[in-house]
Amino acid sequence: MKRTGFLAVLAAILLLAGLPALCSAEETAGAAEPAFTEEAVSEPEPAGKEEAEPAGTEEAAPEAEPEEAAAAEEAGEKTPATPTDLGCLHVHTGTTVYFFDSPAYESISAVSHRVTGPAVVETVCLDCGEILSDETVNEASEVRPHSFKKGVCALCGYQQAAQSSSVAQDVPGERTMMAQPDGNGLLFLTLTEQDLSALEKARISTLLIRGEMGKAMIAMDVPYFCDEVAGEQASLSVEMVEQEDGSLFAAMTMNTAPGKAQELESPKGVTLRFYQLPEPVPRIIYSGKGMDIFETEVTWDDAGFWTVPYREEGAYLLTY
Repeated sequence: MKRTGFLAVLAAILLLAGLPALCSAEETAGAAEPAFTEEAVSEPEPAGKEEAEPAGTEEAAPEAEPEEAAAAEEAGEKTPATPTDLGCLHVHTGTTVYFFDSPAYESISAVSHRVTGPAVVETVCLDCGEILSDETVNEASEVRPHSFKKGVCALCGYQQAAQSSSVAQDVPGERTMMAQPDGNGLLFLTLTEQDLSALEKARISTLLIRGEMGKAMIAMDVPYFCDEVAGEQASLSVEMVEQEDGSLFAAMTMNTAPGKAQELESPKGVTLRFYQLPEPVPRIIYSGKGMDIFETEVTWDDAGFWTVPYREEGAYLLTY
């Protein structure tokens, strides 16, 4: 009995002695867990801050560029110009004359007349279209082509010779001029540098020279001959003789000085037109001054004519 009571007291003493130790161990473990948790949470925070700082630096860089550019501008420094900043240099310029009401018109040739009177003269850049200057003058003068209505110039009154109705009307960019008879069966027409310049300003690219019959014509490339006579104070003389069968004698010379004429041989800017039916195909035989005779190549144009290149002064005989 005493032994059993003793054992019970000893077990109670041991239990009481071990309870503080167990509580201390549990408190120590409980205290360690928050400390571990705080370290685990706090460790990635510095890493997050280190990553955020470079990101903020990268975003701030472009914002500083306008300030640097403004500072450079205040300091007198210029940034390089881009291609879109570069303006037109106005290398190629031209003059346009705008006459006031009722200018004077004076016929100077079968091709053109001279216009004179008060006007506004503008200098324009041909590259960008900018008006560089404008001036009002009491008297300006410019050569312009005739404006024909039913064979009479509506501005200066110059009268053309009668034209054959069998020939098609001019198409845009073309102008037909009548060669004038000299009384001996020869037709002629002289074109000055001013005449050609007036035609080019009127956007005439092809000048057709014909006689009364109109079965064959000389076609001239206006821009080509403008370049040929530019600055030379030269003129072009055209001579032709028509035949009933459609054959043509043609000659072209350039007059560079009084009494000096240079015959044009195979110029690029001249062709001959023969207004014949598309069938049968005609043969055009060339006979030159040196008695050279050979057949030329003919090409049909859907506008209603056969065309051959002009070689030099000579007869272009139409046969079948």
